[in-house]
Amino acid sequence: MDWRGLVRLIACVAAFGVVALPAAAQARVVEPVWVNKQVSVPSGQTKTVTLKCPAHAAALNGAAPNAASSIPNPDARRWTFRFLKSGSAVLRCVRLRLPHTVRNVNLEVGTIFEPVFELPPGFTQTIFARCHSGEVPTGWGLERRTDTNGLTIAGATPKPHGWLFRVKNTATIGAAGNLAIRCLDKKVRAPHGLRHRFGIRVASFNERIEGGGTTNRACHSNEYSVATGVDLPDGDLRLMGTTLFGARNGEWSFSRASGSTAVTTSLICLARNTGFTR
Repeated sequence: MDWRGLVRLIACVAAFGVVALPAAAQARVVEPVWVNKQVSVPSGQTKTVTLKCPAHAAALNGAAPNAASSIPNPDARRWTFRFLKSGSAVLRCVRLRLPHTVRNVNLEVGTIFEPVFELPPGFTQTIFARCHSGEVPTGWGLERRTDTNGLTIAGATPKPHGWLFRVKNTATIGAAGNLAIRCLDKKVRAPHGLRHRFGIRVASFNERIEGGGTTNRACHSNEYSVATGVDLPDGDLRLMGTTLFGARNGEWSFSRASGSTAVTTSLICLARNTGFTR
């Protein structure tokens, strides 16, 4: 696929009711949901796997540490991964747990595709992918166009209105691909003037990586980890993969022959204790 900043706005409809909202329904309506899958790939083959969020849930991010490609689907509930070797994938979803008196509430997500044009060997390209007004970034993916594609992520930094990427070609031939970001409409409206506003926080961490290795971080106890970000310095340190696990955790794996390197990692954390107000 060759997308040029194409925006797809998609909605997941949660059909619950609306008459009046009792006081008990004003808190903790956010329900995190995640889908995990182990993928087995026979030697010399590839496998494409699509994960799907449960009913009434929207996909916020998909993560697979060793997938060749990770890209959100046109609808709000699916994310597709392509594997060249066995690995694992996780889909981070969210839905609203509403009382029986609340109905006709939509969760809206948007997807932005940005092309990575033919990048010469050893070159790095900086790309900013922006969400629409009123949306916040929740996830990202990279689609490599061939199995020998050398594109790697040198930086994926969440910003208030999108993601800032640095994509490097580590191969000996040119490489191209596509970046994609998933955005969530921060405000949810229900009839009779009821409104919900998602609470999103970006937590940043300064890491020191010895050689290669793995590092783990977690959101607060009342939060849900949605996506991981990273910012690598210039040099030979490479991000081998990043994923999410449990309700609050993120993990990053790096590769380098030797030496110590300073790295910035980040977690997008979604508050689980928000509710509807008037």
